[in-house]
Amino acid sequence: MKQDLKTRFSLQAFFATLLRPFMSDSPTDVPGLFVLVESRTDVAAWQTLLMSTPLSLQCRLKRATYCKCNRYKQHEFLLLHFRHWNSESAVATVVIERVPKQDPSDNSSSKLIHKSNLLYPSASETAAQDAVYTSSQGSTFPQYLADAYTPFTQLHTLDFPPLACPSAAQISILLSVVNEQAPNYHLYQNQCYWFAFTVWETLKKLFPDCTETHNTPIDQRAHYCGLAIRKADSVEAVCRDYGVRWRNIENEDELKRKASETKERQLYTSGMEQGLAQGLTQGLAQGLAQGQAERDQMQIEISELRAALSESTRYSAEQKSRT
Repeated sequence: MKQDLKTRFSLQAFFATLLRPFMSDSPTDVPGLFVLVESRTDVAAWQTLLMSTPLSLQCRLKRATYCKCNRYKQHEFLLLHFRHWNSESAVATVVIERVPKQDPSDNSSSKLIHKSNLLYPSASETAAQDAVYTSSQGSTFPQYLADAYTPFTQLHTLDFPPLACPSAAQISILLSVVNEQAPNYHLYQNQCYWFAFTVWETLKKLFPDCTETHNTPIDQRAHYCGLAIRKADSVEAVCRDYGVRWRNIENEDELKRKASETKERQLYTSGMEQGLAQGLTQGLAQGLAQGQAERDQMQIEISELRAALSESTRYSAEQKSRT
């Protein structure tokens, strides 16, 4: 028992050390990525969360890690490390993986789903759960890895340069496209090996400026106890479908931008017209009022002149009568 506790705490310390560079800051302003509470959701819901904020376009994928469990069915999954949009030191790490969809009546932990007998389906298709685990910005993520996947090996890493790295929004679209390519879990075609491999190879094709590092001398992906496991080849199809989907999003955003600019121009023009009309009306009223005031003043001056002239005439008449 003491040995188990010692091993457990040493593993926690190892993962805390491993992930400390990614947890030095704790912003919580990007739904689905930089959050207060951990969550596990499917890729479609994760896409909805990320696309709900423009900040997901500014959070960039810094590194991807291809991982393989060393026990049970040697489950494969990816770790994705995203840089915060406004803090160089803040990085959110998420887990993406494929497992057979869990029966809602099953009360077992979703964290341990890949260890359960659900990974022993028949060759027939069953619904897949392509899941994204988002950790809270704190110390829970090393514990999650230790509970759910230990021991595991980091087989490969992809590092993306700052000027050529995909955004979190783009990754969410890519995961949705992969899921739509094969929404069902099939033991010999579309299992966890297929999901991790397809996402990985698609990233390499779509963002070729990345650098891949191999951490093991032999490629162990899609292998079980040294035996290669069959999987569908979907990389080209996913690249094609992703390109169409992302262009549609960009076109939609462009249309929204143009519509917003048109509305702003219309409001500006309308405001100018209203201002001009109001200015003309006020100017005309002020001109008329000023003209009337000037006319009134002239009438006063004329009356005064007439009075002075009458007085002068009367005075002249009086002088003549005296002479």
